Amino acid sequence: WIGPVLYFPFQSVLMNWLLLCSFTKSWKIMVDSHGTQRQIMFEVNSFTCPAYGKFCNDAQRHATLKLEVELRNWRSCFISYFNAQKAYIEALDGWLSKFILTDTIRYSRGISSIAPDRAGAPTLVVICHDWYTTMSKFPNKRVAFTMRNFLRSVRVLWLKQGEEQQQKRKVDSLSKELDKKVTAYKRAENRIIGTKLLEHKPEIDAKQRMEHLSEKKEMLNVLRKRIETEKAKHHACMRDTHDVTLNGFKIGLASIFESLAEFSKDSVKLYEDLLARAHDKDSEKATTDKRPCV
Repeated sequence: WIGPVLYFPFQSVLMNWLLLCSFTKSWKIMVDSHGTQRQIMFEVNSFTCPAYGKFCNDAQRHATLKLEVELRNWRSCFISYFNAQKAYIEALDGWLSKFILTDTIRYSRGISSIAPDRAGAPTLVVICHDWYTTMSKFPNKRVAFTMRNFLRSVRVLWLKQGEEQQQKRKVDSLSKELDKKVTAYKRAENRIIGTKLLEHKPEIDAKQRMEHLSEKKEMLNVLRKRIETEKAKHHACMRDTHDVTLNGFKIGLASIFESLAEFSKDSVKLYEDLLARAHDKDSEKATTDKRPCV
């Protein structure tokens, strides 16, 4: 199909206009879509899901890990998409350039050194060369960078959830220990009271038992204070988890959508410029074809 694509006007128009117009239309839609997503995330002040604000559990940590996997896949797909498009247009540019190379024009490291617009090349060749040149300098790294930053926020969230769970287990363990000691204290207290009623022990012995009971009560108070301290730490962990969740998602996703919106705008400009270039090239060619022979 070399001949039809390079030299038949209809095929050239099909390549230059239909394909580029489709890309332009698609990326304009993406500009609006990502802009809306960005605005929504900036306006988020809280989450209304049932699990938000409650104690973290294994299911939530598992969901966070699944989110991290999906985000890595999203980032990988975006990078692969851009690299595939760049490789495709590079190969197409090199392939088309072969048909207008002279003996003195050669490839340098796989990239055509020809200036197609100054070599009288067909419109399609000029557009593909411009497309590849622009793609080589295209600002695509910011999207991957913002996605990586959000991945870090999700990893921090997973760690915070682990800290919260660990602190919750510590509080639960101390609470169980307190319950056991309170039960033991009450049994000891009841034995002492019962002994006083049934036996006539020396006053010194009774005093010692009361002092021992008092020490146990003091230990219970110390344990209660420790539990309150650990509960305060647990609530602090919960606040940290909530803050990381809200701020991480709000700032992280908003940054991603903002970078995607900018990427989409740059893509629209790329294809609009290529369309304008194709129009100028075709107009120039039409003028040349109509010029009378002298």
